[in-house]
Amino acid sequence: MRIYETVFILDPSLDEHTIQKEIKKVEDLITSQKGRIIKTEKWGTRRLTYPIRKKLQGHYTLIYFEGDGNIPTELERAYKLNESCLRYLTVVSEEKTEGAEANEKNEDQKANAPLSD
Repeated sequence: MRIYETVFILDPSLDEHTIQKEIKKVEDLITSQKGRIIKTEKWGTRRLTYPIRKKLQGHYTLIYFEGDGNIPTELERAYKLNESCLRYLTVVSEEKTEGAEANEKNEDQKANAPLSD
């Protein structure tokens, strides 16, 4: 299983309750596809670099998750259908969790172990 990160920008005119519901929908989609949420960062409302759908601001959210390769495809489909979502991006994360680091350490130790006769 790989670790991914997805960032999405929601319409800033949404109220706080609606924004929380939209974030929850994304998290529920990930978990329904047998993914695991690692961390959710709510960056809040920020100014956009350029207008998107005549909006100058957007509500940013970043979610780190672990899962199979089909989850980003499902997320993209859901984002496209959601009119509240202005932009989105899902990529394979380069940040490692504690479990992944421990596994990598064990593999390094095995690789560097002296050979016995």
